[in-house]
Amino acid sequence: MDLPNDNGRGPPPPGETVGALLTWLNVQVKRCLPARRVLTDEDQRALRERCLRLDPKEISARPVRAARFVTIDTETTGFHAYAGDEIVSVALLELQGLELTGRRYATLIDPDRPIPAASSEIHRVRDEDVRGCPSIREALPDILDFIGDAVLIGHHVGFDLRFLNKNLQKYLLCRLCNPWIDTMLLFTTYTGRMAHYGLDEVAEFCRVPVHGRHTAVGDAQATAKIFAVLAARLIRQAQPVQALIGQQFQSGHEI
Repeated sequence: MDLPNDNGRGPPPPGETVGALLTWLNVQVKRCLPARRVLTDEDQRALRERCLRLDPKEISARPVRAARFVTIDTETTGFHAYAGDEIVSVALLELQGLELTGRRYATLIDPDRPIPAASSEIHRVRDEDVRGCPSIREALPDILDFIGDAVLIGHHVGFDLRFLNKNLQKYLLCRLCNPWIDTMLLFTTYTGRMAHYGLDEVAEFCRVPVHGRHTAVGDAQATAKIFAVLAARLIRQAQPVQALIGQQFQSGHEI
């Protein structure tokens, strides 16, 4: 889901900063206790340990052509992860180097709260669509299995990572350690244009057709193709992933 275009000038969304701080404090308190006392489920503990064992430096040192990338897109009940909004749909698509492999993970998620009509107008996911679907807690093992040790790719990827990390903090007391790349930041580096760009604008520039706009699968597919175009123009595939990660900060943006 794209963020509202305020060009970074407006204040943070109401409740977002306070909510994020309270969630962080709650996690820090729990971390003072042994994980075995907080996470009583053995599978949860194993999943947490697997997340924490990832070495982002080792992942970032791989040549781009040998690296595994996963594009992520989420659709949500709203824009504010730390003020009560939740994921209603998630899609993950795999690339090996800069080529889509055809492997994907996609599911609707029951957010355990009503989906506002204004959000449904955007992504067309309604309350009746998510009845009987897994909760985010139930889906997390499959999501983390698919992500594995991949580099995560997204358009405004910070949005998707906030929602995912909020739930990882809540249920596993950890966050993703995977390196990430934002296709909007790659676009600003490549073009030198300093502004906030939505997926449609960047896709048009890269001549990438967008099908199923504002669906998790459709947006993840477009993001993957945009990434392949921009990455090929910015660096050589023999270079390490870290060189590509560094490119997104050449224009001075921060996620």
